Amino acid sequence: MLDAATRRREAELAEVARALAAARCAARLAGLGTDEFVVRELLLGVIDEINRAERTLASLVSTSSRDVVA
Repeated sequence: MLDAATRRREAELAEVARALAAARCAARLAGLGTDEFVVRELLLGVIDEINRAERTLASLVSTSSRDVVA
């Protein structure tokens, strides 16, 4: 059974993951709402950074899971 600190950490990581998903969604919607090339390119850069942060978060979650098992 997971202790309270581990459950809290997992809940916080899940909250960050949800925030990143919401940010990605907002950036995509903003990109659809403009015809300006520069704006779309900047938003694609933002989406790339969000994806990078999400991959990092996923590695933290998997590391956290291994630490609990170990």
